[in-house]
Amino acid sequence: MRGPRGGIILMKNDFENKEGIKDNKGNLKMMSDIINLSVFPGIQGGPLEHVIAAKAVSFFEILQPEFTAYANQIIANAKAMEKAFNNKNYNIVSGGTDNHLLLIDLRNKNVSGKKAENTLVKADITINKNMVPFDDKSPFITSGMRVGVPALTTRGLKESDMSQIVEWIDIILSDIENQSKIEQVKIEVNEFMKSFPLYKNWIQ
Repeated sequence: MRGPRGGIILMKNDFENKEGIKDNKGNLKMMSDIINLSVFPGIQGGPLEHVIAAKAVSFFEILQPEFTAYANQIIANAKAMEKAFNNKNYNIVSGGTDNHLLLIDLRNKNVSGKKAENTLVKADITINKNMVPFDDKSPFITSGMRVGVPALTTRGLKESDMSQIVEWIDIILSDIENQSKIEQVKIEVNEFMKSFPLYKNWIQ
């Protein structure tokens, strides 16, 4: 959604809870009261008004035709990235993706998720370490990495750009201790992304 953290709970008509939870007067509590108290003070410190406003903006954006195009482009980019990783013999968990991210098992590359994350970020490439099925490493190390395309798609990258992203990732993971390659990829990444500014009228 490209919105703030958090969520929203919707319900139609209020009703008495079916768990038999009662208030101090012995009356069955309404479901809305139970939900409200569970959220605050249960798990939330307070209603942050700037986050509520950000959710409203996010919901408005979702209703625009541009968001549908964005969502479709995310799937197209993810499928293009899937193909590029498969072409380089990476093991994608579940065999592929049908959403915005790919979970990749790195065990056949002899690289841990933590090492991949910490090294790729030196080249200004952001991924996350992630456990994979039957992982024999701890959650702090992991045998996999998670790669997403929403940020790339927001910047304007298309399917044809995904193979270049994967190429840079593969260059580093294939020779992960080679500092000169990391530096070279970083230069190329930053030069490439100049064509996809965060804001077209960037204030220097």
